[in-house]
Amino acid sequence: MTTTGRTEKLTFWQKAAYGIGELGSSVGPGTIIPFWYSIFLTDIVRMDLKLVSLFWVIVTLWDAVNDPLFGFLSDRTRSRWGRRRPYLLFGAVPFGVFFALLWIIPSTQNQWLLFAYYTFMYILYEGAATAIGCPYNAIMPELTLDPDERTSLVTYRMAVSIGAGLAAPLLLGLVIFPMFPARSAQAYQTIGVISGLTFIPPLLITFFGTRERAEFQAEKPLPLRETIGFMARNHVFRYAMALRILSWMPVVIVQAVFAYYLIYWTGMTEDETSILQGVILAVALLFLPGVDWLAKRMEKKNAYIVTAVTWLLVMFALLPVPQGAKVPVYIIAALAGLGVASAHVLPNAITPDVMEVDELMSGRRQEGAYTGITVFIDKLARMVVLALLPIVLSWARYVQPTDANPFPAQPTSALTALRIFVSIVPAVVLGISIVVAYFYPITRAKYAEIQRQLAEQRANRSQH
Repeated sequence: MTTTGRTEKLTFWQKAAYGIGELGSSVGPGTIIPFWYSIFLTDIVRMDLKLVSLFWVIVTLWDAVNDPLFGFLSDRTRSRWGRRRPYLLFGAVPFGVFFALLWIIPSTQNQWLLFAYYTFMYILYEGAATAIGCPYNAIMPELTLDPDERTSLVTYRMAVSIGAGLAAPLLLGLVIFPMFPARSAQAYQTIGVISGLTFIPPLLITFFGTRERAEFQAEKPLPLRETIGFMARNHVFRYAMALRILSWMPVVIVQAVFAYYLIYWTGMTEDETSILQGVILAVALLFLPGVDWLAKRMEKKNAYIVTAVTWLLVMFALLPVPQGAKVPVYIIAALAGLGVASAHVLPNAITPDVMEVDELMSGRRQEGAYTGITVFIDKLARMVVLALLPIVLSWARYVQPTDANPFPAQPTSALTALRIFVSIVPAVVLGISIVVAYFYPITRAKYAEIQRQLAEQRANRSQH
């Protein structure tokens, strides 16, 4: 790839090769884990709710170490394949294998042995996921410096993300769950094996189909202490991370609670629940070109505000849905598609601005360091929700299934908690995100000025 500044364009195949690498992250940690893993542990494995909460706390603490670690390592890696791509090559197989092992149920009833198995296996899986996730995210700003091309690149990536996220629940709802009895452990194990095998080839396609900028790899990385100092002073980073968390948190909350809500409030089966998840993502996929169009015709933050307002209203509409009513939920799920598409594209299109601001301050490209922190913050938001959910369910007197009663009737307190978490809480978070987006400081004019200053700075460095 040649470097031609802000006018450089990417080919369809370059965008596609990068975008396909999102498949595993979208289906695994992006769709199946947040939507199904808590209910797998509480209702299929039947682990104690307090232990499930402790499980999420421990793996979150592990993320606090491994995400920044792999981010910093990728900045400092030097190889004939570049800084980021070696991690995709060598991390693909462990990522798929460890995901499959997450769904095995050990032949023991001992709660602490179950807790130990899933905690250990999740730590291995999360390590592999981070080893490919951080470098994959960090390579994106190197593929193009053109802000509109970056939005287009993110749109390709999110088309894969939403498309794969759509295919997964449809496969679960139409094929896998109907093959087995309700609440069957074999269904979940089949999901794990098929998914794990599917995750490997796309990462290899990204490895072979992308190239890194030699001039970025040639730069000597800053000492760790200086890197942290520049990140702490980067005010654009704080805005971008706040918007990223607040825009994605509603998705995370709904993913974590939706299966419980649909099964116990609307009376849907597991396969119906998966199909409804597919409806949301199908509509989001259709809205992707519209989000891309909006982002190119107005400031990205304004495009986010427009879509977030509609999404906020849709979330409030879930609250008055009567118990047992399925049709209104399908309609509301479809209307949420625009907001879900926006949450996938716009924060990811805004985040690369941070890299240019940092380079202007530090004189270095530090995508890995920023990506490590970014991925950790993303996961932290998800894990906080997943850790709090079992505590909330326990406090609300949630009744766990048994062999004799796989679908127990839930008390009013548990049902009320589920309705609040699926409607009011995400709507409030979206309202806060709109305020943050309004004050986001980078506009098109500001970005153009940053690029002009960077061009001068790079020219001066090359002369010395």
